[in-house]
Amino acid sequence: MTDPGLAAANRAAAYPLQRIGATWMLHPDQFEASLRAGYEHPFAGYFAGRGGLLGDAEPAVVDAVLGIFGPGVTDLYWPMGAAVHGTRAGAELYFRQAAEWGRKRLEGTDGLARFIELGEKVIDAAPKTFLPLFAAQSRLPRVEDEPGRAMQISVLLRELRFGLHSAAMLAIGMPMEVAHLLNQGEEYAAMLGFPGPYPATEALKDRKAAVEELTDARDAEIWAIALTPSEAAELAELAALLYDRVYEEDPINSGGLS
Repeated sequence: MTDPGLAAANRAAAYPLQRIGATWMLHPDQFEASLRAGYEHPFAGYFAGRGGLLGDAEPAVVDAVLGIFGPGVTDLYWPMGAAVHGTRAGAELYFRQAAEWGRKRLEGTDGLARFIELGEKVIDAAPKTFLPLFAAQSRLPRVEDEPGRAMQISVLLRELRFGLHSAAMLAIGMPMEVAHLLNQGEEYAAMLGFPGPYPATEALKDRKAAVEELTDARDAEIWAIALTPSEAAELAELAALLYDRVYEEDPINSGGLS
């Protein structure tokens, strides 16, 4: 059984890590970076950045692995994105853009070296089987400077949890459309390509709770492979510090791409 204190630290880190990545992916500066890089639409940059990790895959395969978009979205943006820089190069570009975005916001933040050290311990120890996006992203080149690398580590920890969360949703039987509705509401579901009319969600709230519980449990087990309870608490505190710094610089409360 995972140490209760370590499990609590893992749960505490989940929100700031999710929000750091969400703020970056939907931030106007990142949208502008995608357009400057030659992408016709910011979502094309997103699909090349994350879907590109899968190589020259068909849209249906990318859609199945990402799993968060409604009908037709991946069919539109994946080919649009992959055509600009290719797949591997698009993924490497997106990861560098994360570093560039974080570099501007995390410069001078205390504890970056320790966040990187602890985060990389988790990343190195985490299983890669059945986690294709995390496995591929963890092998991308990382920048050397602390602000940029800390941002990349936060993205990787988020990608790890995303893979675990996706598996939990499949195991529990939580439809993605319903998950979006329960998490962020109809406007968010529509943004990700689910146009409605929307199904009732009340009966599936228990499944949502079960998904979160299963995700928390497995993520904590992985942290426990690499970290002591005190190290986990430290990593959670540093994740919150990084999020506070990002939010201080860019107080955007977007729902965020998954």
